[in-house]
Amino acid sequence: FFFDYLTMKRIGDSQYFAQTPKLDLIQKQLDSDNTSHKLEALKRLIAMISKGKESVSMFPYVVKNIVSSSVEVKKLVYMYLIHYAEQKPDEALLSISHFQKDMTDKNQFIRASALRVLSSIRVPLIAQIVMIAIRKCANDGSPFVRKVAAIAIPKVYSLNEEERDALVGVIENLMGDNNTIVLGAAMFAFSEVCPERYDLLHKHYRKLCRLLVDCDEWGQSLICNCLLRYARTQFLSPFKEGYKKKTAFYNKKGASDSEGDSSDGEDPYVYDMDGDHRLLLKSTTPLLQSRNSAVVLSIASLYFHVAPVSEFGTVVKSLLRIARSSRESQFVILTNISSMAAERPGVFRPYFKDFFVSTVDASLIRELKLNILAMLATESNVPTILKEFRVYIKHDDKAFVKNTIGALGRVANNIPEVADACLTDLLGLINSKVEETAAEAVIIMRHLLQKQALNHPRIVKKLAKLLDTIQVPVARASIIWLVGEFHQLIPTLAPDCFRKLAKSFCEEADCAKLQIITLGVKLYLNEKQDAKVKARIAEIFQFVLLMAKYDVLYDIRDRTRMARTLLFTEDDTQAGKVLRQKVKDVLLCEKAPPEFDTKPQDQSRFQLSSMSHIVNHTASGYIALPDFPSAQPDMGLRDVDDRRHLYSDDEADTESESSESESDETSEEESERSDSDESDSDKSSSSDSEDSDNDSASGSSSGSDRGRSPPRQQQPEYPPVPTFSPAPQSAAPAPAEKPIDIMEFLATSENSAKPISSMAGSVEDAQRQPLLAPGAGKGLSIQYVVSGNPSTYPGMQLIKLWFQNQGSGEISQVHIGHEDLPDGADLIAFPPISSISPGATLPATMHVKPGTAASAPLKFEVWTSNDQFPVSLVLGKNLSL
Repeated sequence: FFFDYLTMKRIGDSQYFAQTPKLDLIQKQLDSDNTSHKLEALKRLIAMISKGKESVSMFPYVVKNIVSSSVEVKKLVYMYLIHYAEQKPDEALLSISHFQKDMTDKNQFIRASALRVLSSIRVPLIAQIVMIAIRKCANDGSPFVRKVAAIAIPKVYSLNEEERDALVGVIENLMGDNNTIVLGAAMFAFSEVCPERYDLLHKHYRKLCRLLVDCDEWGQSLICNCLLRYARTQFLSPFKEGYKKKTAFYNKKGASDSEGDSSDGEDPYVYDMDGDHRLLLKSTTPLLQSRNSAVVLSIASLYFHVAPVSEFGTVVKSLLRIARSSRESQFVILTNISSMAAERPGVFRPYFKDFFVSTVDASLIRELKLNILAMLATESNVPTILKEFRVYIKHDDKAFVKNTIGALGRVANNIPEVADACLTDLLGLINSKVEETAAEAVIIMRHLLQKQALNHPRIVKKLAKLLDTIQVPVARASIIWLVGEFHQLIPTLAPDCFRKLAKSFCEEADCAKLQIITLGVKLYLNEKQDAKVKARIAEIFQFVLLMAKYDVLYDIRDRTRMARTLLFTEDDTQAGKVLRQKVKDVLLCEKAPPEFDTKPQDQSRFQLSSMSHIVNHTASGYIALPDFPSAQPDMGLRDVDDRRHLYSDDEADTESESSESESDETSEEESERSDSDESDSDKSSSSDSEDSDNDSASGSSSGSDRGRSPPRQQQPEYPPVPTFSPAPQSAAPAPAEKPIDIMEFLATSENSAKPISSMAGSVEDAQRQPLLAPGAGKGLSIQYVVSGNPSTYPGMQLIKLWFQNQGSGEISQVHIGHEDLPDGADLIAFPPISSISPGATLPATMHVKPGTAASAPLKFEVWTSNDQFPVSLVLGKNLSL
C-alpha cells in the first residue's frame, strides 16, 4: 500500500487518468468549502472529458464554482464550461453576469475564457451582448484575448447574420493588428464572414506578406489561402497565355523567329510580374521548410495556382519531404501531388523513385503511387518502372495486383515502344490461379490488342482457349469480343467457340450474353466461310436468338430483335433492300480503340489542398477559386505608409513581457497607489473624470500593445469601428462594470430590437487644444490632444488630431509636408486625408519623439492642395505661426 501511495504521488496529475471515480464523490468535492477538494474534483472531470467519458450531469455543480476566488479553480471551471456550454445553453445563461464580470479580470486567461464561454452559448437573443463583449475584447491589451475575440466572431455571425456589417468593422480593426498571434485569428474571421471583401486586404496585403513567417502554423495556412484568392483577383495570370516573347538584347537583323527561340530547353517566354505578386511568392518560399504539412501544402497550392510554371519546381522537394513524414497526411498529400502531376508531370519526373510502393503503405496510398508512376513514365525511365511493376504483381494483396495490372496497361498505352514487353508480362498472368488477376490481365490485353491485334494472332488464339477455364463475367465478355472482332485471325477456332457458348448461353452473365449475340452477327456476315460452315453458324445463331428473345434483360431482347430484323426478315420494299445492303456498315463498323484514363478523376475543378478536392465533390462552405482579371486592377490600392514596420514586434513583445514581470513584483505598491488614486478621483469633479475617461478611450486602440499599428483614416464607404481603450496591464485593474441583467435584457423588447451600432459608439474627447487656428488656416482648424496612452512606436508619444473644415469650400489633400525637426527628434505623420467637406470633422493620429532638448519645438508644415501652413509643436504648448 505504501509503495502504491508513493507511486501515485510520483506520477502527479496523471493519476486522474488512471482512475475512474464515482460522480457522487466528485459532487461532494465540488460542494465542499475546501478549495483543494474543488480543484481535485475539477481535475477528475477534465480527465474524464479527455478520455471521452460523459460528465455533463455535473454541469450545475461546476457552474456555481465560477464565483471562486481561486484562479486555478476558475481556469478549470472555464475549461469544463467551454466543452459543455453548447449542450447546456439554458444553465450557462444563468451565469452570464459572472462571465461579464470576469471579462474585466486582471488575468488574461480568465478574460479570454469568459468570452469563449459566452460566445459558445448558442442563444440568438444574447447575440448583441456577445457582440458588445467582442468589441471590448477586440481592443484588449492582451493579444491572447484579442485572438479569442476574433475566433468568436464567426460564432456570432452564425447566430445573427444581420450583424454582418458590424462584424466586418471589428474584423477590419483586428486585421490592423501587428501581433502575429492575432493576425491568424483575424484572417480566420475574415474567411468565415466576408471572404469576398478583398478591399479590406488592400492596405494590409504587404504587412501580411512580411509577417507571414512569424505567424503560428494554423494562421499561416489560413493567411496563405486568403492571399491566394486575393492574388487571383488583383494580379494578371502568370501562365503561358499572358507571357511576353523574350528577345535577345542584341537582336541581329534578319534573324528568323526560330533562331530567337532557345534550343537548350530554356523557356523563350517571360512574365513581367507585378512587384506585390513577386512579394507574395518571396514571402511564402521560406515556409516550404515548415514542419507542418498543412502549411507546405498551402504554399504548394499557392504556387500551383498563381506562380509561373517555371517556378513551380521550387515546391517539389518540400512536397516529397512531407509525403514521407506522416502516414496520417500521406493520402491528402499524394492526392494533391497526383493532380499536380497530371497537369505538370515534368517537374516530378526526376523524383519518380520517391513514389515506389513500400511494404508498409496502405491500400489507398499504393493506388495513388501507382497512378503517379504511370503518369511519370517516359522512354528513359520506363525500364525501371516496369521492373518495379513486375515485383508488385507477385504481391499477396489481390486488389493491389489488379491496380498494378491497370497501371501496366496505362504505361503500355502511353509508350507504344514497350507495348510488346507489357503484353508478354500480361500473358504470363492469364494462367494465374487467382481469377481476379487473370480477368484484369485479359481486360487490359483486350484494350491493347484492339490497337495492334494483327501483330499478335498467337495471343488472340491463346485468349480464345481460356473460355473453357475463366469464369469472371467481365473477362469472358472481353474474350468473346476479341474472338468476334478478330475472327479472321482464327477462322476455325471462332465458330467452335460460338458453338460452345451457345450451349451455355442461359448460364452466362448479361454482359457475356450481349457479346455472344454480337459474335453471332459477325460470324454470320463473314463471306469468306464455306457454305456448309455458314449454314451451321446460321442455325446456331437462330437458336441463340430464340433463347435471347425471352431473356429477362430488355437490352438483350432489344439487340435480339434488331439482329433478327436486319438479318432474317425478308422485306421486298425499297427500304428493306437498302437496309440489307447497308447491314454491314451498321453492324460491322470500325470501333475507335479505347483510351486509358491516365489522369485522376476530374478534381481539377477544385482548389488544391481543399476538402472538396479530396472528396471530389463540392463540400459544404466551399468557394470556387476566382479567375484572373483580364485587365490589371489599380496597383495603387496597396500603397500605404509602411513605416510602422520599421520597429520589430519582437522588441515590443519583449518590453511588454518585462513590464508584466515588473508589475507582478510591485503588485502591492500598485494596489496602494490605486487606492490613493481612487480616493483622489472621488474628490475630483465629475466633469473632470468624464474628460479623462474620454481622453483615454479616444487614444490609440492599441494603447498597451506596442506591436499594433497606428489607427488609419477610415474609408468613407465603411463606417469607423467604435474602439474601447484597454487598461494597461501594469496598472491595477479598473473597477468591474455592472453586468447586464440577462433577464431584464431578454424581457425588454427595445434592447433586442436595437441595432448594435447604436448600443456602443465612439467616444469624443472634450478637451482639445488648438494647433492651427481657422483664421491662419484659411478655414482649416486643427485641434489636438496629447494622449496618456503609450504610442505603438518605442520612445514616441501619441498625439490625436482633429481636422475641421470651417470654410465654405472643400479642402483636399491634407498631409504633412516639409519637416524641420531638432536633433534626436522624429515624427511619424498621419495618413493623408483625401478631402474634408465643409463643416466636417475628421480624426487622425500622429506619433512624435522629442529632441535632445525637450523644449526645442518640432516645426513642420501642414499642406493642402492649395496652401501650406507652418506650425510649431512643443509638448505642453502649441502655437500656430
